[in-house]
Amino acid sequence: MGEKTSVTNRMPWSGRRRRILAVAVALFAVAAACTVPGGGEDLGSLKRSAYGAYAQAEAAATAAGTGQATVEFVVADTPPSVFYNYVVPDAQAAAFEAFIGLPPGFSLAKVKMLESDAQANYWMSLNIYRVTGITTGLRAEWNTYVDDGSGVPRFMIIRARAAEGSIDPIGPLAQPEPFSHSIDGSNLITTALNKTVIENDIPVLTNDNQFNSTIQLPDEIDRVFGTPTLEWTGANDLIYWMNGVYDRVMYNGNVHDAAMLSVDLNDVTIQNDSEFVPYLEADPEHVLVYLNPLEFAIGPWWNVTEPNGLVEEGERLSLLAFKTNLYSGFMNTQAVNVLTGNAQPVVRTQVEEGPSSTYWHWKIPGANLAAFEAVLNLPAGMSPAPVKVDKADAAADYWLTLNVYEVSSINSGLRAEWSTYVDDGTATRKILIDTRTDHASLDPLVGNVAPSTLTHTEAGGTISTTVGDPGSEFTSSFAAPVPGPGNAVVAATEWVNTHDITYWANGIADNNYYNSEFFRKVDVAPGSVSITDNSQWATFVGATPDKVWVNAGETEYVNNPWLGV
Repeated sequence: MGEKTSVTNRMPWSGRRRRILAVAVALFAVAAACTVPGGGEDLGSLKRSAYGAYAQAEAAATAAGTGQATVEFVVADTPPSVFYNYVVPDAQAAAFEAFIGLPPGFSLAKVKMLESDAQANYWMSLNIYRVTGITTGLRAEWNTYVDDGSGVPRFMIIRARAAEGSIDPIGPLAQPEPFSHSIDGSNLITTALNKTVIENDIPVLTNDNQFNSTIQLPDEIDRVFGTPTLEWTGANDLIYWMNGVYDRVMYNGNVHDAAMLSVDLNDVTIQNDSEFVPYLEADPEHVLVYLNPLEFAIGPWWNVTEPNGLVEEGERLSLLAFKTNLYSGFMNTQAVNVLTGNAQPVVRTQVEEGPSSTYWHWKIPGANLAAFEAVLNLPAGMSPAPVKVDKADAAADYWLTLNVYEVSSINSGLRAEWSTYVDDGTATRKILIDTRTDHASLDPLVGNVAPSTLTHTEAGGTISTTVGDPGSEFTSSFAAPVPGPGNAVVAATEWVNTHDITYWANGIADNNYYNSEFFRKVDVAPGSVSITDNSQWATFVGATPDKVWVNAGETEYVNNPWLGV
């Protein structure tokens, strides 16, 4: 295996994107140099100036057509979001594909939605929900699942209907098509969509039914919850529209580990008069109701800015002009709000494929736990908490984790993070107990941080890491694994969820979004890893880590840094 560097040719972060980041980093550094925090007020000033400068650079890049906007939005819990999932029988798949008119380069893909599903199927899903954020109001979307040539199932919106109008890459201005979707005091969800006809380019409601339903939610004691597969969750990583444009989507445990009722069909009434009926099973396979809000961060119309050959070039250029005007305006407003402290920064981060992001996990023996907690000096209200790290783990344990990786963002370069897991009174969370970077950076502990000695390379088939002066703190070396079925790891849902809110040692938190790549790791046999551990944490754990992972590929994040500052 040859040397792996941090430069990658994969779609999400092109060389052009990196040049834009360089400008953002420069502005960020200038802002950071203006203030050295001496307390909470100064730290707030640093956050506003530094992240505001970054937001301004991102807005400028979006306006130039070289950067990607990032938009947060929330699917509300009242009325609940509902999925009606209909199987498309194999015998009808070709006719269904022809009827909906998939764009060139796409084909239907089978997906197993719930862990309880007997098999993967072709599907059509109707999702009805209320959204808040850059767009608001009720939406109804008919969706299916497609292969875009990558072999990975992706979400595709076949038809979309917005009760209050919206902006999407098909219209791009979607006129209002009113419908109703509500829940009453008896937990009865009622939905009614009538068909519309176009008159003078305006949708006009008719008296003809398109889709209506009632769902009687059961009492709490009788509720059955569905568990989504990682495959179905991951289909949301890219959400395609019918012209081949896709939105890049990040989410958190509210989505992939949602409180999702699987409603008994005896408690559901449906009259489906949509145009898709001839291609579907008569009844939905399942009706799923989300009881909690669903939080997302989206890079809209991603391949309009960074083309992947799936959008007709003339249409792409037309949409690019519209996108740069629309989203640069939105992001300029966002930048002003960050600078004035009226909005949280929204920061996109890429963890690079090479050198491979590496995790070393050590179990903390029960006999050492009290001493470990005493050294941590955790913020008030927090205590160490056990967690399952690997989906295959039989039980939860107390863990110490070291993660070393290279990141492209406003603080670009190598990072080393020692962390553990705590109960903050609401959930189990990750807390950073020691962080290092090989570059000048910012954090909410001290503000401006000087570079540390830190190396992490992947060359000649070996991954080598040094944290601190060689031999004095931590070193590791092992053969880079070749990913395959034999060493594939799926991280435990509860471990992934600990990252939704990540604490710093002083109790300040970051809010994080990610995609399904974060679940996928590659296992390294701990006994094959050569380690020298002279860190301050070595006395609390064994000499050999219990688990060693590398990322299966690049991983993207979006976060709101330094909440409450």
